[in-house]
Amino acid sequence: MPIIPYILQWSVAKTVAGKKRWREKREQVFVDVSDEIAAFLKWDDGGEKRYIERTKKQKRKAKIKKTFSLDQMVKTNDSADEFPVGELIADIFHLDNFDPLEIVIGKETVSEREHERKHELERIIAEQEKKEAEFEKQYAPKLTKKQYEVWKYHKEGHSNVEIAALLNIDESSVRERIKNAKKRLKNES
Repeated sequence: MPIIPYILQWSVAKTVAGKKRWREKREQVFVDVSDEIAAFLKWDDGGEKRYIERTKKQKRKAKIKKTFSLDQMVKTNDSADEFPVGELIADIFHLDNFDPLEIVIGKETVSEREHERKHELERIIAEQEKKEAEFEKQYAPKLTKKQYEVWKYHKEGHSNVEIAALLNIDESSVRERIKNAKKRLKNES
């Protein structure tokens, strides 16, 4: 059986200046595991490495050069007391300010959604163009140009009044062209 290192983590409370502060403790131990678990942990380690690399990339994009644990205790220049970094960097005046890393992650998420929407829109446009090409192939050779114009709007569900306004012609002309188009298509069938 393989022996692998495993890190145990737990939180420990420490009272500083009358306030309870939590710190993370770690200890590495060695554990006997089955071959299947060792194979899984090796595979899972690849995912962890990808996550770490993505985090590094996001930090570079956000121009973050140094990171701190928000629980890390630091002293301020004007006080001898130690405070957690999270309390010192929190923007209590502008609550809409985020951690730069969160901003980058948010932009990536928005960018991914925009990319998906763009592809969906391109797909819809391609389908619509295909339907229009099929419609034109089916009706354009059988109808006159004026009949085809009116027939296209008629098939899209426009009323005679709307078609007349779109083509800047009389409503009676629209009715006449639709009637003649139907007659032609019936004779062609």
